[in-house]
This record gives sequence, structure tokens and C-alpha cells, in this order.
Amino acid sequence: MLKLTLLPCVFGILLTCWSQRNLTSNAKTHTDLLCSPLMDGRGYVNNGCNKAGFYLLNEFERIGLVPMNGWKNQPFYINVNRFPGACKIKINGTKKIPGIDYLIHPSSAPFHGKLSLTAISAEEILSLPFKSFPPKQGIAFIQPKQISRDTLLMVRAKLEKLARIQVPVVEYTHRKLTWSVSSEQFMFPYIQVFDTSGRIQLHKFKIKLNAELKENYEVSNILGVVKAIQPSDSFIIVSAHYDHLGRMGKNTYFPGANDNASGVAMLLSLAEEIQQQPLVKHNVLFIAFAGEEIGLLGSQFFVNQPILDLKLISCVLNLDIMGSGEEGITVVNGAIQKDLFERLINLNELTESVSVIKARGQAANSDHYPFSEAGIPAIFIYTMGPNKNYHDVNDKSAMLTFNKFDQLHYLLLRFLQSF
Repeated sequence: MLKLTLLPCVFGILLTCWSQRNLTSNAKTHTDLLCSPLMDGRGYVNNGCNKAGFYLLNEFERIGLVPMNGWKNQPFYINVNRFPGACKIKINGTKKIPGIDYLIHPSSAPFHGKLSLTAISAEEILSLPFKSFPPKQGIAFIQPKQISRDTLLMVRAKLEKLARIQVPVVEYTHRKLTWSVSSEQFMFPYIQVFDTSGRIQLHKFKIKLNAELKENYEVSNILGVVKAIQPSDSFIIVSAHYDHLGRMGKNTYFPGANDNASGVAMLLSLAEEIQQQPLVKHNVLFIAFAGEEIGLLGSQFFVNQPILDLKLISCVLNLDIMGSGEEGITVVNGAIQKDLFERLINLNELTESVSVIKARGQAANSDHYPFSEAGIPAIFIYTMGPNKNYHDVNDKSAMLTFNKFDQLHYLLLRFLQSF
């Protein structure tokens, strides 16, 4: 009798373990594909962003999500500076590795030829006016070891102004190389070289760099709805951006595993679950946003050109950086949206899903922000853990642990079901 009594419990545990293994396995599958060379870093070389968008469009249809008021995607247009061709630098005759030894500023202009440098200090950079420089001569800024973050930000802003209209710029930095995307192109190149020596060395540069400013480049937000069990006009939005930084030249791309293939994997995981178990009183609109890395353009476009009345949105749950969680999660706007934050806290106390839930204030750091600015309750959740790669060539799917993916999935599912 004891064995027969325990059998359903054991079977239930096995089912739970099997389900959790499938959740993580599916998440890794999506992340691997989105980070593969086939997707070109989900940027704007080789149509990477739109390849990823097409993949998600098919996934939404496979899951069974239905269009939002007839819209399954919402196209919009951006201007983007991109690097589709050569990206080669030799320093004192030695070939350097893009993404490891150097980065090209996302607003850099093309440049072909040799470049000689004149050293300039932080004090000189921050002073005015600047002298004129002869052609093929640039300025070199070597970061002092003890320079403060605030001073460095001011220096970099001035260096950007110089590259925008006046002179090529080379910055030697001992800090982590972190890339981005830009909608403008300078008149001159700006190159960031990783160097921990701190010595003033006026190296000789030989540069072959192709860059082009692509205007009116079409990308799309991907949309899909699970309708409530009871007829309802109310919506919850679950979102994650799928774009990333793309390629810096033909041979170097930024995979964007944690940021934000992992968030897309969580969005798809929740969409599958909600499709099987719809909410009673709320429709759920799943949105995979494009254009986040270039300035939250996809979410801002959705808010400015809504395909549903924004007053019908009860909550926005935005997902980004979902690849770890061993050190807990952070809730941006948690200090402002206290009711939503407390709901998460109470659910986590019942389920012990994650070790810590931290509240942050308002921040314009992901796609929740345009909704928040429009007065819509919105929170942005990201995980904390050992996966520290961010906007670099090492943000690969193999670097993600996904150790708390299952627990976080069920915590977020219960959060949505609590409405």
C-alpha cells in the first residue's frame, strides 16, 4: 500500500523533472540558433536582424499565437551605421584581432591607409579650442590608470565630437571592450585599442575599414496574442528584444546570447505555457522587439503607433538577460511599481524560485521604458550570476548556465496567472 501511495507522487516528480529538462533544453536550442553565425549577430549586416525576426515569426505561428488586430509584425525604419566589409588593423606591422584587441566605434567613418598619431592628455582634450590636424594624422588618448569613470565619460564625449567633424581618434583603454550600434556616421574613424600597459606609445597604424550609413532600413516588431478564457479587453504584454549588435566586418560578429537571445528564449517558453493555459481575464500580447540596441526604437515605435489602446494594458513584463540567476534577479521599476514588486516577492516566498529579488528605480535601459514613460505599469527583469559577458564577442550561448531558467519560468508564469 505504501508503494502504491507513493507511486503518483514519484510519477509527478518525474514529470516535473522531465518538464524542467525540456524547458532548459528548448531555451538552449533557441539561444544556440539565435547566436549562430547564420544570424550574423542579429544586426544589420547580411540582414541578420530580419533573419531572426523571420525565425520568431515562424515560432509564434508554431506555438499558436494569433495576430494582434490583424498584425503579426509591425515594420518600422531605422538609420544604422554598419560595417559590412573589411575591418583590418595593423599596429607596428602586427595584425590585431577585432573584438579582442580593438573595437571600431559604432559611428566610425570608413578609412583606408596609414595613420600617424599625436598624443593628447585628458586635460588637453577637455580644454578648448583644438588646433587643426594635417590629413592622415590622428590623436591618441592613453587612459591613465586612475582616471575616474565620470572624467572618462566626459573625455569620450569630447573624443566623439572630434571624430565627428575634425580628426581621427585612437583611444588606448585598459577597460573591457564593449560595443554598441549607432544611427549616425562621423567624418573620421574612432578606434578603441585594448592596452593595459598605460605607456604612451605612438604606434603606426595601417587601417582598412569599410563603413556605410544605411538609411531607412526596415525591421519589425513580432507580435502574437493568447486570448483570455473569458471575453476581455484587458492586456498584459510580455516582451523581449531580439536584435543585437551584428557584425564588425566580415569575420567578427557579436552573438548576443545573454543579451538577449536568453530573454527571447524565456518569452517563447512562457508563450508556449500560456497558449496551453490561457489567463482567465487577460489577453497576453507577446512582443519580440527590434531596434532596442540602437535606442529602444521598436518599443518606442509601438507606443507611438499603437495597434491597441494603451489604456487597455494592465502590465508590461519585459525580459532581458535571462541566462543565469544564481545570484537572483533585479526588477527595474520595482521601487516604483511596488504592487507588482510585492506580488513577485510573495510568489517567490511560496515557491523559493530565486535566492534574491532586488528592486531598482526607473532606468531607460530596456524596452519597458517607453511604456513606463507613457504611464503604463511596466517592469523589467534581468538575472544576476556568473555570466558577465555583455556587448562583447564572448557573449556566446556556451557561456550561459541557465541554472535558474526553469525556476524563473515558473515564477514568471505564476506572476502572470495572478492577474
